[in-house]
Amino acid sequence: MKLTLGQAAKTAKRSKGTLSKALNSGGISAEKDDKGRWQIDPSELSRWMSANPFPNGEKNQVETHLETHENNALNVEVKMLRERIDAITAERDRERGQLVDQIEDLRARLDGAEAERVRLNALLTDQRERSAQQIKRGFWARLVG
Repeated sequence: MKLTLGQAAKTAKRSKGTLSKALNSGGISAEKDDKGRWQIDPSELSRWMSANPFPNGEKNQVETHLETHENNALNVEVKMLRERIDAITAERDRERGQLVDQIEDLRARLDGAEAERVRLNALLTDQRERSAQQIKRGFWARLVG
C-alpha cells in the first residue's frame, strides 16, 4: 500500500511542501499515478525520515531553554521601559494641563487689560471734551474776562 502526499505528510508529521521539495529534489523516490499524484512507499518515507530528523531536536531545545532566560531579561526590560513611558506620558499630560491653565489665565488677564485700556481711553477722551467745553465760555464771560 502506497501513501499519497497528504497521507505521507501526516505520517511523517511534516508539511506537504517539505515532502514535495524532497520528492522533486530526489530525496524521496516515489512514482506518480495516472492522475499525476505522488505514490510514496512507506519504507521509502521511513528511510527519508531517519535521514532527515526533525530540525527541532534536543540541541535546539537546550538553546531554546537558554534563550528563555535571555527572553525573561528582555521581558523585564520591556516592562521597565513601558512603565517609564507611562510615567513620562503622565508627566507630559500634567504639564500640558498646567500650560493650558496658564494660557487661559493669561488670556483672561489680556481680556481684562484690554477692557481696562478701553475704559481708561474713554476717561481720557471725556477729559479732553470737558477741557474743550471749559475753553468755550459764554459771551459775557468773554466780554468781561
